[in-house]
Amino acid sequence: MSDRDPLQPTARTPWNSIYITSALTFVSAVQYSLYFTSLWPYMKILDPEINASFFGITVFCYSFGQIVAAPVFGKWSNKVKQVKQPLSAGLIFMFVGNLLYILMEVLPGPKRFILLVCRLILGFGSGNLALLRTYAATASLPQDKSKSIAYVTCGQALGMSLGPAFQVVFTVFGYPGISFFGLHINIFTSPAYFAALTNIAGAIFLHKYFEELYAEELEDDDEPVIGDNHNHHRTYDRRAVMVCYVTRFVDKYVRTNLETLGPPLAMMMFAFDKIEAVKYPSIAQGLVGAITFLTYIVFINFRVEQYLKLRTNCILALVFMIIFHFLTYPYAFYNNHVKYTNETGHPEIGCNVARYQWCFDLTAVNPWLYYLTYVVFIGVSFPVLTVSLSTLFSKILGPRRQGTQQGWLQVWSSLGRMFGAMASSSLYVKGGPRPVWQMEIAVIGAVIAAWFLFFNRMIAYQPVRTAKSDESENSSSNNTQRSYEVIRDEENIDRGPQ
Repeated sequence: MSDRDPLQPTARTPWNSIYITSALTFVSAVQYSLYFTSLWPYMKILDPEINASFFGITVFCYSFGQIVAAPVFGKWSNKVKQVKQPLSAGLIFMFVGNLLYILMEVLPGPKRFILLVCRLILGFGSGNLALLRTYAATASLPQDKSKSIAYVTCGQALGMSLGPAFQVVFTVFGYPGISFFGLHINIFTSPAYFAALTNIAGAIFLHKYFEELYAEELEDDDEPVIGDNHNHHRTYDRRAVMVCYVTRFVDKYVRTNLETLGPPLAMMMFAFDKIEAVKYPSIAQGLVGAITFLTYIVFINFRVEQYLKLRTNCILALVFMIIFHFLTYPYAFYNNHVKYTNETGHPEIGCNVARYQWCFDLTAVNPWLYYLTYVVFIGVSFPVLTVSLSTLFSKILGPRRQGTQQGWLQVWSSLGRMFGAMASSSLYVKGGPRPVWQMEIAVIGAVIAAWFLFFNRMIAYQPVRTAKSDESENSSSNNTQRSYEVIRDEENIDRGPQ
């Protein structure tokens, strides 16, 4: 490892460090998705008294841990002027959470409460995702930001996608599996062992191979830099930042709704049986994953910003989202209605009229229309919005340490996931898919309106000289000070384009 001072700019993007950052992002993301399929059945074995409501609380604790930890890690990073220390803390939290999950079968007391603590600690650890995005955004040159952020988001997407796939490999252990010292390696505990090993590997790479280098000189957050007879005004456009926060919230809100309602919607709306409800959505999700991966490859290998501005990409992605919802809305004028069922038949297939009164008025959307539009519009909009918004957010903040702001961006992301899960289930039970779609159309429409309203503000931070810039030419005797200010000064922006 080099002895170079990380605070000294290198005038180039440190790609080796970006690659390691992407790998660490994969490690953090996989902690969440590894447990998707095995968590609930394992808990029913260890603690039969656990119910769906309490299990929902444990899932909530993961996001809550992120909400608490992300801004703390960000503030810590800004204070010590590096990301390595808080990243190490995040890996330690994740390792402890996985270790506690492994030991859960031999620990005394109700297992459901141990699980709650496990998920909370894992949530704390995954709060370091914001730091990884922070480093990718601030370590790269302006022309490389989209590419470096695409690497990191690709690592996160792969972690989220491959986590459930690893569970297929773990089935070889069966249950109760291999026993040693009272513990077991089986289909349910092997995800925790694997996750703990990735934490150890991540820590080794972080301390042995990761060099925290920056292409440009960074300024301390929220403090003016004065020197060389000039005052550097560093205030970024807070309204533009707030638009980014809300956009990330809506992004996660919509994603979570579609993920939560996917299987039950397929069985209710399209009368799919259990096999079909897994098969066809999985095919669609696989195609979406392929499009997502190709999108990241495009951002990595081509300078997309030369053809479409980042703010335009964000708006187009949101428009694609709302088009999907308009095309798949179950309009009342459709001729086909959903298939009715009741508790005495096959309640899992069709719309259960004994449970939901809204079944009688609900029309059916063609499954080909639903899944084709899902692949095309959602498959394009989600990755484009992720890369473009993350890149633009970093550029709006400018060449400063962004740990705190990136942490709050992750907070809004976690809030979107939490409210999405709660809102979709509540609205679906009360009124079916229509109010869910109406709410999503409303929130997407509102954030699109915000983008048009603040369109002129959604640009990169660009300090310009405004005073004493012509002093040498006019030989003024006044002691004019040289100052810098944000190009989007609020008074100028409020006047709008001339």
